[in-house]
Amino acid sequence: VFFFFFSSRRRHTRSSLVSWARRCVQETGYQRRVHGIIFKDMKLYYFDIPGRGEPIRLLLRHAQIPFEDLRISFQDWPKCKNTFEGKQVPVLEINGKRYAQSKAILEYLGSKYGYLPSSPKEIYENFCIMSTVDDMMTKFFEAFSQYSPYDAEARKKLIENVEKVDLPIFLPFIEKKLAEKDCKDFIVGCNYTISDFYIMGMYVGICHYPAEKKIWDNFPNIPLLKAYLEKKIKESLEFDKKPLEKPKLIYFDIPARAEMIRLLLKHAKVEFEDVRIQFQNWPALKDKFPLKQLPIWECEGKQYPQTDAIMHLLSAKYGYMPQDSENKFRVMFICNTMVDLFEGFSKFYYSTKFPAEQKKKMSDEFFGTTVPLIFSIVEKRLMENESKEFMVGSQYTMADFYSLGAAKWMIIGAPSEKDFTAALSNAPILKAYLAKRMADFYDLQIHQTKTKITVSYTHLTLPTILLVQISVVA
Repeated sequence: VFFFFFSSRRRHTRSSLVSWARRCVQETGYQRRVHGIIFKDMKLYYFDIPGRGEPIRLLLRHAQIPFEDLRISFQDWPKCKNTFEGKQVPVLEINGKRYAQSKAILEYLGSKYGYLPSSPKEIYENFCIMSTVDDMMTKFFEAFSQYSPYDAEARKKLIENVEKVDLPIFLPFIEKKLAEKDCKDFIVGCNYTISDFYIMGMYVGICHYPAEKKIWDNFPNIPLLKAYLEKKIKESLEFDKKPLEKPKLIYFDIPARAEMIRLLLKHAKVEFEDVRIQFQNWPALKDKFPLKQLPIWECEGKQYPQTDAIMHLLSAKYGYMPQDSENKFRVMFICNTMVDLFEGFSKFYYSTKFPAEQKKKMSDEFFGTTVPLIFSIVEKRLMENESKEFMVGSQYTMADFYSLGAAKWMIIGAPSEKDFTAALSNAPILKAYLAKRMADFYDLQIHQTKTKITVSYTHLTLPTILLVQISVVA
């Protein structure tokens, strides 16, 4: 079975590549520092100084994202710089894909992990502060760095300029920004944003060099900025000391309204505790939860109810919601359509209000009319999408998790495989989509006898109609 062979081969190859990469790190002289309990294919390449890599380190540490902090020594840089695009660092590598340019990396991570504000004004303020810090650090580099292009005599004049001309422009500007805010614990807004990590990284860099630190300490009339940075640096020392307590997803031991959340978290490689409550235990527990209903996402001591709200929260945090309004609409159209499917299914499947005969009639009507109608709507949307491998755009969005969660529920809840097959009979693109995407989440198992081939995923038997990606060699 080609598909099964490829999945196994890919895992073996990946293991070999990881071993090879670690040997390369040892041979090229990178200092390997692992932040977080579990390494998740994220690497940051930079020199063993704060510099432009420090804001990225701070953000990842605050977000508690495990990453490999690969520090390149200056003597080893000439022999490895050709391996980096643009022959420069920092470079962030995620699952083999590399991202360059420090501010672009910060914006990407800020968007992915919730450190980028949504309002145009706060976005402007973030980049205004970051650009100001850039201008200031350029002056510091020219004056103090041993790699400055200027000779010793010229650098003396530059140091004097930094002290008497440049800092009196830049630092009061940032001080004024803080003074105008009600919340002075953060540079922009009332939570950490990328500009906080940027200015903290600048300060860590200044403290790294005694001559720069002396000028900073002696600079007058910036009490708010100095107090802010002193507090933030103390906080940063605790980033790695936070208990890495797993968040919890609490629901019943069924797919239903939690499966799309489980799929999103699995795809985002978020470690969480999948708490499954048995129905007979629910009456004694439900008073502990908001609205006395599930699912509940429990994170950092807070409980978040309502499936759609949880999915929006996690999609925004982990980058599964498009930024443009047109694609946002497409995502929400698919999600709301799947909610209609859930609502129709829930009316009879778990209900105790109807006798068995009436439930069978409702089920037959649902799978005979409602499911084919909804599948045809989704089929049309897939046809309109340039990439037929995803619901919207060319990568996973919230819409995919809703669709796969709904499909799993329909497969389990259909009276027979024949009913599910009939519902998909006029949706060939959706059929191929489901076969491909489900393989991303459920371990494929194939059992063959002389007369029968059974294909299943973990906790899920795959209907014959979805075997479009699998060819069997006799």
